[in-house]
Amino acid sequence: MNAEPKVILLIGLLMVAGLAAGTWVARLGAPRVLGYVLAGMLFSTGLLGGTLGLRVEGWAEPLVEFSLGIIAYLIGGAMTAAQLRRSGRVILISAVGESLGAVVAVFLTMLWIIGAEQGAALALAFAALAATTDPAGSVAVLHQYRSSGPLSKTLLGVAAIDDALGILLYSLVLIGFTDLPLLAGTGAAAVTIAGGVLLGIASGRALAWTVQRLHFREFHLPAILAAILLTIGLAQQWELPHLLAVMALGFTSRHALASMGERVILPLERLEETVFLLFFTLAGAQFEINVFSVHLGLVAAYFVARALGKICGAYLGASLASAPLPVRRWLGPTLIPQAGVAVGLAMALTHHPALQDMGTVIVNVLLANTFLCEAAGPLAARFALARAGEIGAKRKRHGT
Repeated sequence: MNAEPKVILLIGLLMVAGLAAGTWVARLGAPRVLGYVLAGMLFSTGLLGGTLGLRVEGWAEPLVEFSLGIIAYLIGGAMTAAQLRRSGRVILISAVGESLGAVVAVFLTMLWIIGAEQGAALALAFAALAATTDPAGSVAVLHQYRSSGPLSKTLLGVAAIDDALGILLYSLVLIGFTDLPLLAGTGAAAVTIAGGVLLGIASGRALAWTVQRLHFREFHLPAILAAILLTIGLAQQWELPHLLAVMALGFTSRHALASMGERVILPLERLEETVFLLFFTLAGAQFEINVFSVHLGLVAAYFVARALGKICGAYLGASLASAPLPVRRWLGPTLIPQAGVAVGLAMALTHHPALQDMGTVIVNVLLANTFLCEAAGPLAARFALARAGEIGAKRKRHGT
């Protein structure tokens, strides 16, 4: 059997297993995303994937990038200008708090475990990766339970700017490995982030202009998907933060259409569960048992330090911003997931001259952390949303 039929077979098996596992865990009261990840892990190379000769390496990356792009677009489109004006201060200060909290906690923990003499560079590298959050798991839980309230709105807002802050902190930390002056390094990071935002704004304006002139609603979804693909492709070609660009695309297109903004959101919302199913089963299928066994200590230390840093930092930031009590208490647990952006940044670190010898360790720890986060993150998000009273409140309004 050649490669292409095996790829199609694996995608089919992943979707069937994901649907079954997602249904099963939902009946147990857990988020469906957890079932998707577990189903994907079943078909990893160390389990059924190796036995059946089915592998995700190589071909899965474009699907993962596209799925992440759709998720990022929906996150950007979920925020309105009115929400930003009303909650912008809380969102920004909370995001800064949780990002810096993760960076500091991971750096100090890794420095303590590895040792200051041998591990300063490695600790700094891990700290550079700790700020970013992959909100896909938390947002999937939010959509599954149709939660609504201050915490849900703040989560969407923080998710929309978290990658920008994470990439900025990552770029600043990298200055420690170069001879580039602090001012020049900060400027380069700012230019990169600004470029991604401007690309997203331009793409969003173009998409809004196009949708206004499409007479058939059936063309709206193809136009949105094309805009997402083009934005991701151009951002990658120009080495700009593509997820940030796609978030800006979603926000700008909806804002530009004003009262008709749902035209660029509703068509894609019908695909969101399929996107979550593909993304999280593919993430689970890349599971490697050796990552856990060889670097178990570093994996555990990074995961715990980053989670505590996010929780404490989010609480401090939200408190400084005078956020409502449920936001202060429960924002942190919704920000534990970490996946695509962090793994991509880890891969980029392997090409840095000062880190080439440590690249394999960094990537392996980040991959292992991804699976821990995708398993624990949705559960933590559901718990936080329930404790904040936003799942129950939504259900009561719908009479369920």
